[in-house]
Amino acid sequence: MKSVLESLLKRHGNTLTDWMGFTINKKNPYTYHHIQKSCDRGKKTIENGAVLGRQSHRFLHFIEKKNPDLYEEWNDLFREINQSEDVLKEEHYDKIKVLRQRGYDIENHYMKRKK
Repeated sequence: MKSVLESLLKRHGNTLTDWMGFTINKKNPYTYHHIQKSCDRGKKTIENGAVLGRQSHRFLHFIEKKNPDLYEEWNDLFREINQSEDVLKEEHYDKIKVLRQRGYDIENHYMKRKK
């Protein structure tokens, strides 16, 4: 039986970047992100999932603490991607760029913390 993550990758395209624009590699493998958290009764389903690398998944939860509104905007984008039931389109990548830019200061702070 295929995992939900494998199903998401098949449905939306198995690319070298995740849904936040981070590169996937051996040190940063794919992970499953619950859009509606499991502690809030979110199930591990295709519709409730996002494809993130380990690093961006941690970063997303850092954003959640520092800027909850931006965290929700990311989850809104993930919902939109899921509703498309297709590979990521240029419009999705454009929104990823905008959200990454909006979180630039948070990202810099996060990266400095990791060093």
